[in-house]
Amino acid sequence: MSETLKQVLDDYYKTIKEGRANYRACYNSFLEYCDKYINVPLFEMSKALTKIEIKYACKYYFEKSKKATTIEAIQRYLTAIDQFYKYIKKQGITWEHLEGGCRNKQIVHDICVSLNDELTQKIYLPFDEEKAVKIAEEQIALLNRDNFFQLGQSVIYRMLSTYGFKEKVITNFKMEDFSKREETLLISGEEEQELRIKLDEDILADLVRYCELHKYPDRTYLFTKSNGTQLTPNSIFITLKERMKKLDVSNFTPTTVALQGVVNLIEKGLTLQEIKILTKFETQKIEDVSKYLLTDEDAEKVINEKLQKEIVQTQKKLELG
Repeated sequence: MSETLKQVLDDYYKTIKEGRANYRACYNSFLEYCDKYINVPLFEMSKALTKIEIKYACKYYFEKSKKATTIEAIQRYLTAIDQFYKYIKKQGITWEHLEGGCRNKQIVHDICVSLNDELTQKIYLPFDEEKAVKIAEEQIALLNRDNFFQLGQSVIYRMLSTYGFKEKVITNFKMEDFSKREETLLISGEEEQELRIKLDEDILADLVRYCELHKYPDRTYLFTKSNGTQLTPNSIFITLKERMKKLDVSNFTPTTVALQGVVNLIEKGLTLQEIKILTKFETQKIEDVSKYLLTDEDAEKVINEKLQKEIVQTQKKLELG
């Protein structure tokens, strides 16, 4: 089996551009895994190479490679397998479990979760599991609303899950950025790019109460630690994180909550550039969330619906004209 698969891989490799050269390590690892754990002929791999096997193969690659330490390496591996499958499919070889593609949100999620403690770069996936979100909301309801620091964590959670702010946006908010009279919050950006947003009513009400309760009214920063100093990423959710940890809810961080906010913005129809201006997240991170949300089938449906809508609108304009 290994010689046949190796020959097919070698033939495929000759067809791809030099820019894909870093995929060779992925293919070599894939070959090793198949040789060790899937001992069947190439044409019988259709049923043997299941999605679960792909997850194990990717984990094998991660554990054997010194350079595979980040989520990008995982995504590169899965993309390499997808590209290879497109090639062999043209040769008349079909692997049914690879038809939907390896680099989909569920497989990436499962691999990231299994490797999260070992990766040098933390994996932040949208905090979107219904059960975990429900637990988070329950714990927020138990916070002491008469304590400015605990109330602050509640306000920040709602701001992150609504607007998707990156951690540094929250920690850098200053007192003058919030206008109680105008009910707005100023989002500062690079190159003098600023955005003033109208706050959600519930968030506004809690933010006003937070400021009234705060022990340090003359502070520089809007949100602070309990001693009045500037927040750090680790202190944003210190009480909530401790409670979530006791309840065995993993992956609860300001960033995972913020990415749920990015999900919210995508679903509201904001463009990539608009989300970047508001949240300060990098393009790649927003695109990753979009890919996590939208399967190929969903994308096809949405794109066709929008194209059809455009056709209908064009026809109406012609009729009116």
